[in-house]
Amino acid sequence: MEVRILRHNYLPSLYRQSTEKLPSTKLRRELGMTLSKALSEEVLPSEEFKEQFLQCMSQLLPFLKIPTFGIDCSDPPVYAGDITPWRPYSKRVPCFLIPMSIGKIAGKYFEPGYFVFPLPTPTNNKNNKKVKSVKINKLDVKSDDGMHISPKKMYKTLMTVLDTGIHKMKRFHAGKGKKKSTMTTGGRSSVTESVEETPVLAPSARLLLVDNDLALVMRTPDGSEAELIPTFAASKSGPFFVAKPFENDENPGSDMLWRVNFCTNEETIFKAVTSGDKMHRINAAKVLAYACKREWKLKHVTEYQIMNIVLHEVDFQVDHSPRWQRFSIDECLHLLLLRMLEFTRAKFLPHFFEQSMNLWSHLTEKQLAFMRGSLEQLTLDDDEMMRVVRRVRAEPIRF
Repeated sequence: MEVRILRHNYLPSLYRQSTEKLPSTKLRRELGMTLSKALSEEVLPSEEFKEQFLQCMSQLLPFLKIPTFGIDCSDPPVYAGDITPWRPYSKRVPCFLIPMSIGKIAGKYFEPGYFVFPLPTPTNNKNNKKVKSVKINKLDVKSDDGMHISPKKMYKTLMTVLDTGIHKMKRFHAGKGKKKSTMTTGGRSSVTESVEETPVLAPSARLLLVDNDLALVMRTPDGSEAELIPTFAASKSGPFFVAKPFENDENPGSDMLWRVNFCTNEETIFKAVTSGDKMHRINAAKVLAYACKREWKLKHVTEYQIMNIVLHEVDFQVDHSPRWQRFSIDECLHLLLLRMLEFTRAKFLPHFFEQSMNLWSHLTEKQLAFMRGSLEQLTLDDDEMMRVVRRVRAEPIRF
């Protein structure tokens, strides 16, 4: 497994002078109108949902270390990002990775993008008695082959842990609300208990089946929701190994494969990019994603794939052009299209952090040929780019 090393934690910012103004062109005007349309239709995870979920989890986390099951889920949840490699339960609902600790287990590389977690074999102690190094009481986490931890069954395990933790939290706060008082009558004393209600945000969780994929959704008392994904973490900053299949996953029904995820590293770079180029590259990527959804030759390209193309392009420009922040949105879009064309011709879009993983492995030769032809026209002819940018903004004709 070849993994990229995160180098651009900080990107230098070169802002234009306050008197400098880019000349207006037809293409820039068209891009501006299409960007406004894309932003007006953009659906992002709710910030309110994030805050309510984190507030609930801050109270629940101390109760998620359950020795009875031999599982510890008390580490803080990790936000999976606005753009995820899987299809979320709902675009308005934020996704959080829930790190799970089960004894001493170690992941094993299986193939690009996939890991497995073998169950430790029993070891012998001094008395020649078999002792398991990982103990998971009353819970079935074995895959179909009986040798690995199953990502599907870990969904049910996490659901059980959450239900148990929520029940423990409710009992704890109910106990805190009890007050003892002593009354003396006729030389005799009696103890009475009065219960005062203690406000506590007690969430609920449910396990759903959406498009043949499991979705674990937590709901806060005010109705906010968050999708939770069972996760093993190599460290607090990743990489992470998630149970949820990716969009266009080659093995969506596997009972033993875990997917590698670099969400914290991706967020770090995008924050640096946003502060460095006044959001020109991010806006160009949003226009490209908006166009790909409406152009039939490019409809197979996902937002996560476009995000990786942006990361590759930023990495190249930082290395080769010290004044890359001075690009305008039309120049950024042109550079992204050129990079996308390069990967299409190679029939290989490498994951930014794991170079051996091809994000276009699911595409057919015919689909790649259509993409290549469309991208060649867009990169060679600004008039064609302007026509496409204008066309995707128009409302579809319904018959």
